[in-house]
Amino acid sequence: MQKIKAKKSLGQNFLQDEKTLLAISDFFEISWENILEVGPWYGALTEKIIAKNPKSLDLVELDRDMISLLQEKVENKIFPLENIDFQIYHQDVLKFFPQKNDYRLIANIPYYITSPILRHFLYTVENKPQKMLILMQKEVAEKILGKWKEKSSVLSLFVAKKSRVEAVISVPRQFFLPIPKVDSVVLAFYCEERLPEIADDIFLDFIKKAFAEPRKKLLNNLAKSEYNKEKILEILKNIGKDENVRAEDLSLEEYGEVIREVICG
Repeated sequence: MQKIKAKKSLGQNFLQDEKTLLAISDFFEISWENILEVGPWYGALTEKIIAKNPKSLDLVELDRDMISLLQEKVENKIFPLENIDFQIYHQDVLKFFPQKNDYRLIANIPYYITSPILRHFLYTVENKPQKMLILMQKEVAEKILGKWKEKSSVLSLFVAKKSRVEAVISVPRQFFLPIPKVDSVVLAFYCEERLPEIADDIFLDFIKKAFAEPRKKLLNNLAKSEYNKEKILEILKNIGKDENVRAEDLSLEEYGEVIREVICG
């Protein structure tokens, strides 16, 4: 077996804790399901997934050295794959478009691509997953859950439009090798469309403009984007907000009401 070495350039921190690996593999039903694992690295979590006997398992890995390690495990039958439709893709996940239907995504990914991966699978990919289980930086997880200062953010809103989210397990930094500077959290995403009457491009453009200058009033941010200031103020009052409200103070549902009135009304 080749020597396993984390690459800082790829943001690799290997999850070592057996109980956490088992907790991740136990959370979703895997038996006879289609599973996509993103960032398997040398296959520690992959082994747990295979033990659950999925119908299919696709691995997407960017690191060529890790691809070699995974292929070596296949050749040496460390991965018992007799009854599993198994594929390894040496590819950038942001350029990967799943072919299987009704699949579940499990990912232990570098922190720096968390938001791009969420956008890819929630918005860009046409064949979206049923569910996702993603390990990420604790602060990012808290933003997604709306617990970061109990406020909305562009990240929490764009995730909320496409999924229902819950925290699964906290993962201390000491459970990784090398040890990162921050703790992690595993989040579960149950993919479901919310605000279906509002097109994605309209929604994303609107919240981007709303948060253009987060410390300033929402009313002023939107007025700078050529929306009618008086109409915005009237709509805000109708949903119980005053003229001093900031973008972070509105929920997804409240943004839905504003967008419907401003753009779709």
